[in-house]
Amino acid sequence: MVEAELTAEGKKTKGGIIYGFDEDIQFADDNTSWEADVAQICAPVYALPDKLYYNREDPLNSIPWGCDLEIKIGDLLWYNVIESRNAVAVKCEEKAYKLIPYSDCYVVKRFHPVMNWDEVIVLNGYCLLEPIYKENKSFLAVDKKGDIDMTRGIVRFYGKPNREYIRPDYWDFQELENGDEVLLSPNTPLFYLERKKYLSSFNGDNLYWVVQRRRIAMVLSKGN
Repeated sequence: MVEAELTAEGKKTKGGIIYGFDEDIQFADDNTSWEADVAQICAPVYALPDKLYYNREDPLNSIPWGCDLEIKIGDLLWYNVIESRNAVAVKCEEKAYKLIPYSDCYVVKRFHPVMNWDEVIVLNGYCLLEPIYKENKSFLAVDKKGDIDMTRGIVRFYGKPNREYIRPDYWDFQELENGDEVLLSPNTPLFYLERKKYLSSFNGDNLYWVVQRRRIAMVLSKGN
C-alpha cells in the first residue's frame, strides 16, 4: 500500500508549469498518451504484507516469480503506470492510498539519514537500462545522434535475480555490472520508468528502460 493522490489536479512540472488541470482530456498518438504521462508512479510505502506468496502449483494466486520482499515501510517506490491508474484506492482521514501488486513494483529509494544518501534497490529481477542511440550517418544530419536502438542498452541500476519463475522456461541472466552494454532478446517490451523528463524525479532528467534480467540475451561489453 502506497500513500498516493487520487488525481493529478494542480500538479506542476519541475519548471513550475501546472499540468494536472483535467485528467479526462486525452492527447494520444502512436507514441504517447496524456493520461499515462501525468499518472503518479512514485509514492511512499505505507504498509506491506508479512510475506510474498509464490507457488508454482497455484499460478492463479501466486506471484509470477520467486523473489524476496525487499521493500520497507517509508521507502519511496516507483511502480507500474497501469496500476497507478487502475489500482484499488481507499481514502482515510483525508489521505488516499493505493494497493499496488508487488510484481508491479520496479525500484525503491531508501533514505539513510546518518549518511545523508539514498540507497537504490531494484526489485523483481528488474534492471534499469540507459537507452543507446544509433549513429545518424546521413550527410544532411545536423546531429550524429539518431534513433534509439531498441535492441541494446547500458545497465545503470540492477537488483537481485529472481530465484525461479512460474514458467519453467524462464530464467534470469546472472552476471551483470553497472555500465555493461547488453543485448536484449527479440521482442523485448521496452517502457520507461518515467515517461517525461519534465516530470522525472528518479535521477534528474535521465530516463531509463525497465527490463527484467530474463530479457537480457548477452553482455556485449563490460562496464568500466
